[in-house]
Amino acid sequence: MALEMGPVLTENVAQTIDIRGQICPYTLIETRDALKTLGAGQVLEVICDYEPAATMTIPHFCEKKRYPLQVVRDGPDLWHLYIRKTD
Repeated sequence: MALEMGPVLTENVAQTIDIRGQICPYTLIETRDALKTLGAGQVLEVICDYEPAATMTIPHFCEKKRYPLQVVRDGPDLWHLYIRKTD
């Protein structure tokens, strides 16, 4: 998985989506659809409270697409995922 650490991704957010309350496959569908609207090099922030999506589904998608990903856990049930679109 392409993980980027530090403020590189978190400081360059072009769009934020809040998918709290959703489960798979909707978490991935919303993320994928939001990424389609971004240009190469732009960063999407995904706010998620569903652990399987934050730790497996979305990271696996990013790995397949070779999108750099930074995951920030913000408490016991909240994650911020920062994804840089590369294509």
